[in-house]
Amino acid sequence: MITLYLARHGQTVENLSRIFQGHLPGTLTEEGKRQAVELGQALREIPLDAVVSSDLQRVVDTVQLAVGDRHLPWQRTALLREIDWGPWTGLTVGSVDLSHPPAGVETPQMLYDRAGTFFEYLWQHYDGKRVLVVAHGQINRSLEARIKGVALADLRTVPLMKNAEFHRYELTRE
Repeated sequence: MITLYLARHGQTVENLSRIFQGHLPGTLTEEGKRQAVELGQALREIPLDAVVSSDLQRVVDTVQLAVGDRHLPWQRTALLREIDWGPWTGLTVGSVDLSHPPAGVETPQMLYDRAGTFFEYLWQHYDGKRVLVVAHGQINRSLEARIKGVALADLRTVPLMKNAEFHRYELTRE
């Protein structure tokens, strides 16, 4: 069994500007920094064995503010990066035709598959542990869909997590 605490990074400048961040580093706003500190306070009394997070800066900054003083083993992985928006990266949401993503944009299927690969990684390295996983809205949606048994076709029924929100799950092998 793995006890999983799944969290999203704090608010970023790019979130407020409605920019496709994708693999951009992202910059936490003052509100985002406050959210990260509050996330740490909410997790303070929860025993954790490790942290696994995206390697993108907005998540790294969130983890440092939330749990940096707990001296937990911390693994950063590209498996938890946000969806790759390809040529849309850095553009505003309103400036593109969402119904026709260009080549180079990571598809929902690719993201859902990457979430599955992450769970394989998690089981290989963290079986029996209590793990905080900190990532991004779209990848977290795919992770939660897989946890809840939601099919790819119904992915959008899983709500996006709010910034610095966390959910607790008990994972067992099928």
